[in-house]
Amino acid sequence: MPLPASHPHPRYGVSGYREDEVDGRMSWSCELLRHGQGFGLVGGEDDGPHRYTFTDEARGEEFLAAARALHPDAAAPADVLVDELLTVRQMNALDQVAYCFDEDRFEESGEHRVADPGLTFEQVRELLATRYAAHHPRVWDRTRSAMVPVAPAD
Repeated sequence: MPLPASHPHPRYGVSGYREDEVDGRMSWSCELLRHGQGFGLVGGEDDGPHRYTFTDEARGEEFLAAARALHPDAAAPADVLVDELLTVRQMNALDQVAYCFDEDRFEESGEHRVADPGLTFEQVRELLATRYAAHHPRVWDRTRSAMVPVAPAD
């Protein structure tokens, strides 16, 4: 089941992700997109706060409001949303099916595994349900832009 149109993930995206090392510090940047159209830039250093520059202030305010609505308890809701968008882009770009177990800490650190090349989403789902149910597997579903639970095999 795809995400509802009101959810920010289908509306927003990132492009042109870039990392640079300067004086031993890692910095990164990318363009913020709304329905494929750029409206700003975001970047940061190491684990510091993200920095935003909006080329379209109205779209920037809309983005910040969507982030606050999606993550009301977060100290920096826009940073959380950007991190999610970066993860969605990375996971959807994989050539192989991605999955994780509870112990992989996907939400905290992005740890995941990839299935053998050539296996389809359904094949990976069945394999996880049959052989690895005790690890509470989840598989990346591109239609939902999320890791979804794998039901144990009957």
